[in-house]
Parts: sequence; C-alpha cells; structure tokens
Amino acid sequence: MSYIRANEFTLRIETVEYIFRYAPELGYSEEEIEEYLAAFDRKFLRVFYEKAKAEDETSLITKDLDAFLNGHAFGYNTRFCLLRYGF
Repeated sequence: MSYIRANEFTLRIETVEYIFRYAPELGYSEEEIEEYLAAFDRKFLRVFYEKAKAEDETSLITKDLDAFLNGHAFGYNTRFCLLRYGF
C-alpha cells in the first residue's frame, strides 16, 4: 500500500516584504519576483537568505529562509504557499 503525504511550505509575510524591498536593487522586476516566489525558486531564495544572514544571522527573516531552504519551513501570516507531495 502506498500513500501520499503533503507538507505545506510557507514563507512569512515579513520575508516576502523583505524580498520585494531588496529584489529590485538586484535587478529583478516585479513580475520576476512574483514568479520566483510563486515557484519557491531555491536559487532566488538563497540570494536573499545570504543577504539577510550577512545583515543579521538571528533575524526572523534569516531564520525563515534558512528553515525553508533546509526543508522545515514554518510560517503564518503568509502570502505564498506551496504543497509538495512525496511517497
């Protein structure tokens, strides 16, 4: 017997706001930002994780991105959400 397990991965609204604030400075258009966030593009998110980590390793944004990138994301008050399925 097999079954599907679903995990909900989310980013906190503070993290999304941080990304929208700084992504244009790095050359991303608003459409690209929306697309990368909707797809939870790991390469894109890692750029902002490294930036946030350099600013403050203990910030909520750094912890949120770290948790997401390492597969144990948490969140509430979220803007983007993705369901991933595994067997």
